[in-house]
Amino acid sequence: MATLKPNILFIGYGHLAKSLLSNSLRKNYNINYINSKNKVLSINSKKKNNLKNIFYKYIFLLVKPDVFLKKGHFFKDFISPQSKIISCMAGIKLLTISNNLNNKNVIRIMPNVMAKQKISQTFVFAKNKKILDNDFKKLIRSFGTVYFASNEDQINIATSIFGSGPAFIAYLIKSYLDAAKNLSKKNKIKDIDLMRLFQNVLLTNKNSKDLELFLNSIASKKGTTQAGVNFLKSQNIKKAIYTTFDRAYKRAREIGVEK
Repeated sequence: MATLKPNILFIGYGHLAKSLLSNSLRKNYNINYINSKNKVLSINSKKKNNLKNIFYKYIFLLVKPDVFLKKGHFFKDFISPQSKIISCMAGIKLLTISNNLNNKNVIRIMPNVMAKQKISQTFVFAKNKKILDNDFKKLIRSFGTVYFASNEDQINIATSIFGSGPAFIAYLIKSYLDAAKNLSKKNKIKDIDLMRLFQNVLLTNKNSKDLELFLNSIASKKGTTQAGVNFLKSQNIKKAIYTTFDRAYKRAREIGVEK
């Protein structure tokens, strides 16, 4: 006899929600979502579902934090006492979610947009560790690697580094590509060759110590590499990157206290 698939409801169906739709998630769960008109639809069909007698084992909160703070109480109708609420919202605390939805089975996670490819680094926190059972862990591992945070503020840090991080890295790489092509307009350097340069450096170096040794091995005194590295140091690139993370982190904390 075939086992019924557990039901999942996505509250919000924007870019982040769609990035969670890994093949494993689609295969092992029935997934519905609420659209902007508060209609419940299946991800595999445009037909409106019958809202009666549906038990959602997992409910993902995927709306913007300000939307939840204004309209979160409207979502109670879709939540059963046994449902587990999984929040992907930046900054919104467990207590706020629990109070708004009148449900204590709340888990905060911070995945990133690479979950669909099963290569997200996802951080998880819940005060009640009993709800982090094997079924939940199987679900979250469908996104990639999982880390369990020891306190809620670690989710804010993960939001900055691992949640927003892919965008920061993409911006840095894109800036490198644009600058390289601008310097060599006549040679018409291809994106694929520059992207491969990044990939090869990462393949060659596994950690920060490797990168330091790698840098020292090619930056000879008074050479071309050293001239460029010295300029980067003079621009305090480390501080700029730290400030980028810090601002994202502080913004996550600010969201948590906004009304």
